[in-house]
Amino acid sequence: MTQLGQLYEKEKIEYGNQKIRETSIKERTRMAKSMLDEDIDFVKIMKITGLTEEELLRLQEENVTV
Repeated sequence: MTQLGQLYEKEKIEYGNQKIRETSIKERTRMAKSMLDEDIDFVKIMKITGLTEEELLRLQEENVTV
C-alpha cells in the first residue's frame, strides 16, 4: 500500500473512533439526564456514566430551564 493509501486508511480509522466517542458521550449524557430526573445521587451517576460533577451540574441546569 502506498503512503497515501496508508494515510487515507489511518484517517478513516480516526474518523470512526471519533464517531464512537461522540455516540458514547451522547448515550452517557442521556443516561445521566434520566438518572437526574429520578433524583439519583450525583456520586452514583458519576460512577455509572463517568461524567464529572461539573457536567452533571450543567445537565441539571439544562433540565431546570427547559
